[in-house]
Amino acid sequence: MTALSALPRLLLWFLGLSLSLAGVAIAADPFARATLTTKGTIYAGQQIEVDVDVFVPNYFLSPPQFPLFDLPGTVVTMPDDRGLNLNETVNGEAFSGIRKTYVITPQAPGDYALPAAVIPFGYAAVPGQTSQGQVTLPSLKFTVAAVPGGEVGTPGVTAGEITITQTFDRDPAGLHAGDALVRTVTIRAAGLAPMMIPEPTFDTPANVQLYRHDPVLSEERTSRGDITAGLRKDVATYVFAKPGTYSLPTISLPWFNPANGSMQTAEAAGATVNVGAAPAATPALAPPAPPTTEEPFDWLWWLGIAASVVALAALIQLAANLSGRLETRLETAFKQRALSEATAFRHVLDACRDHDATRLEAALDRWSRGTGNAPLSRWLEKFADPATANAFADYRRSRYGNAHSQKAGPDYTRLRGGLKAARQRWLTESADDGGGPESDLPDLNPGLEAAPPRRLRGAG
Repeated sequence: MTALSALPRLLLWFLGLSLSLAGVAIAADPFARATLTTKGTIYAGQQIEVDVDVFVPNYFLSPPQFPLFDLPGTVVTMPDDRGLNLNETVNGEAFSGIRKTYVITPQAPGDYALPAAVIPFGYAAVPGQTSQGQVTLPSLKFTVAAVPGGEVGTPGVTAGEITITQTFDRDPAGLHAGDALVRTVTIRAAGLAPMMIPEPTFDTPANVQLYRHDPVLSEERTSRGDITAGLRKDVATYVFAKPGTYSLPTISLPWFNPANGSMQTAEAAGATVNVGAAPAATPALAPPAPPTTEEPFDWLWWLGIAASVVALAALIQLAANLSGRLETRLETAFKQRALSEATAFRHVLDACRDHDATRLEAALDRWSRGTGNAPLSRWLEKFADPATANAFADYRRSRYGNAHSQKAGPDYTRLRGGLKAARQRWLTESADDGGGPESDLPDLNPGLEAAPPRRLRGAG
């Protein structure tokens, strides 16, 4: 077979392959379809259902956003928010689908068509990758017929079945002037949304006031959650101001049954209300006052009060004891600090700083007696340097010498610094010996304090 004769076969093979690939590509695209599930003739005011299915290859990654579209001349609702999951194979390709059901109630006869609404979604065109897609609501047409015998220009009520029940809160035959009677009317419409149930008419007799309450709309569902009927409950209160006999009219609702093509009427029977005169107010003898009874003594309450008082007193006493102990400890601490060696020597330094000879004499005498460093001259010979000893001798001459022996005033600054250094050496030596200055100074002898101080060796 020559190459020329094989060329047509090769072209046919390529053409078949291309068509096959095109068929797969077409089958792999998302698509949508709409189905009218209501069968038979559709009448104005009848509630019909339209299923819209959206299919994608592989699986959804974000659910379709079904729009609540606007269709002129109808009322469109989507009562069930849940979607039905579907699986389908098209041309050997597996598709996943989600179904939503629209409920459409046409208000007038005529031809209707679904609008081209867009439904976006996300799906896995390639497994593991998100692709954004959308489909257009498929074109679906349906025809609505007029209700036989219905009024022109009014949609009427078309349902599978409508029943009306009513209750009264009391016997209508036993009222008096000024009383009120509550009438509750419940309408059940199979195959009709609650919002599509007409409002019942409450005709009011003369001399009767009527008060309407807000209606209550609900749905009757099966154990699986499927809607079987719409419910509307209306409550009206009649107030009869005058006695007499009144007739409450029948509440009726005409409706069309598409199953047999006939008009029917649901009714709530009227009622006759007999209202008598209001009973005259007769003075009644006041019943005797009941004997006064004393309240039983509440032992538990008084025991609780007593326990609370005792506990409070114990807390106050405890606080007072703790406060007294704290005050005593603080007072002892302050007293010990005031009688300590450091405090006594601080008085010596303060007197030197103020150049107060009298105060200095008393402070030195108290410190030396309290620390056992008397006579002070011996302590100075051991711990003070010569300059400090000379400054102290000048101080003693200025205080106890005659005017001729006093050349100049004592050098309090040198004396202050020298005494401070001597005390430091004394403290260091006492610490090395394992002892130390006593923390508290003993009480001084008042008689010794009153006696004139002894003159130290070397004093002029």
